[in-house]
Amino acid sequence: MNLQYLEGKKFCVVFVKQADENDPDSQISMKCLHGRANIDRHGKLNVEGPEFSFPVPATASKQIMPSDGTAMLKDAEYFVMCKVSGMDL
Repeated sequence: MNLQYLEGKKFCVVFVKQADENDPDSQISMKCLHGRANIDRHGKLNVEGPEFSFPVPATASKQIMPSDGTAMLKDAEYFVMCKVSGMDL
């Protein structure tokens, strides 16, 4: 998948964690990481900020969407939701 169109765009990664992964009705928590998209020489997406660089998992590449204006996305032009486990949000 060619992600070059994202290069330099304002980007938001939304980390989503379910309180109890065995209960689909359990609460979820979310945390956002805001930065700029950077496509490396292998075509992989990284979201970068002044003090971080986060590699977006290749499995999430098909879920990248244009911002819908939701407040939590702030001024991001694009976003992706990443399900996480084993980390505090």
